[in-house]
Amino acid sequence: MSIISLKAINKIYRTKTIETQALEDISLDIAEGEFLSIMGPSGCGKSTLLNIMGLLDSASSGTVEIAGTDVSRLRDSQLASLRNSTLGFVFQSFHLIPSLNIIDNVMVPLVYRSGAGDRRTLAREALERVGLSHRLHHMPSQLSGGQAQRVAIARAIVGNPRIILADEPCGNLDSHMGVEIMSLLHSLNRDEHRTIVMVTHNEEQARGTDRIVHMFDGRRVD
Repeated sequence: MSIISLKAINKIYRTKTIETQALEDISLDIAEGEFLSIMGPSGCGKSTLLNIMGLLDSASSGTVEIAGTDVSRLRDSQLASLRNSTLGFVFQSFHLIPSLNIIDNVMVPLVYRSGAGDRRTLAREALERVGLSHRLHHMPSQLSGGQAQRVAIARAIVGNPRIILADEPCGNLDSHMGVEIMSLLHSLNRDEHRTIVMVTHNEEQARGTDRIVHMFDGRRVD
């Protein structure tokens, strides 16, 4: 069963004088529990595609289904609810809030979810799963890059999403830290059956995933 299904996706950005086609006729089905890599040169549309999967952007045309739901039929509030309950995001630049300590950073997605239970307990459990239970009250400025990315992954999984979308999750890390983060992502995929879609430039990391989709100039070329 496909947990993400894209059919004939086009994305066009327009100004008064210029029209730019960022994605052209992209169709892609991703099975539940799959670990998929998206590769291609800078500017080829990888992150745009990931943002459409993550309901952070909308397609100009085509159909997007997430967990069996056609998102074009949803109101903004319903899109936000689906995004919050089903999707977790990991970014290259971590996007931690510098004024919040680590456990409070991880709790942020739960603020927007009703019935989340004890948010602090859930955040603590997520940090334990990424090996940072001893850093609960540290600030982001007190962490290494690898630790900051682990916090970002804890934040992504705290709401128990079925899908994790990772945009260059090792792009700001050295090779040793990159190996650690990839090991953690593989563990989440293998042991918890989470679907992971990762944008990467790293061929070695991509080869370790279930499938690679190649893009060039807004098109699939694999």
